Amino acid sequence: FMYSLNQEKPWYLTDEWYVTVEEFDAIRRMNFPKDFIDFFEIAFRTGLHEKDILNLKKENINLEKDEDNNIVSGRIYGNSIKFKTPINVKLDQKSLSILTKRMENTKIEFLFVNELNHPYSILYFQEYFYKAFEQLYPDKEIRKHMCSIRAGNLKFLESHNVKYFEIKFRQRMNTHDPVHFYMEDQSESVNAIDKHLK
Repeated sequence: FMYSLNQEKPWYLTDEWYVTVEEFDAIRRMNFPKDFIDFFEIAFRTGLHEKDILNLKKENINLEKDEDNNIVSGRIYGNSIKFKTPINVKLDQKSLSILTKRMENTKIEFLFVNELNHPYSILYFQEYFYKAFEQLYPDKEIRKHMCSIRAGNLKFLESHNVKYFEIKFRQRMNTHDPVHFYMEDQSESVNAIDKHLK
């Protein structure tokens, strides 16, 4: 990829480097396997690294219920295999419902498994991700890397004025930050996602 040095935006914020909200909306309506669509939704909504999504187990999902036993909210807790840092992501409503269903329907502890009950390889999702861009832009050679989904989450939340610290914390980008840098409250992110990513 070539980019000019006098470009206003840094290279990772040019369109080629992140999934736009329009692309997100188009891709999740495509006729692709549900496992891919679920993975794509979770990736764009949480900003988690793809390896960490594929590594999600039932024990990583913490559900809060009301007195009538209805699930009201949830979080992903765990450790990032990519960044070696703790994960703590408050879930938006759609992510919560996707992961709750997967917890009910998967036979083993992993949440993203194929019909043989083996955790998926990232290549499976990558293939559909590339196909999605071929369908979106049949006349152009546009290929985005998987990390452009995370970049899309960052860009989307920034566009809704969510504090950079909060986005960074959700995305586990604070690997070198001191321990006191901790954000339990992620309501700005969750509100923006619930409101604008139906």
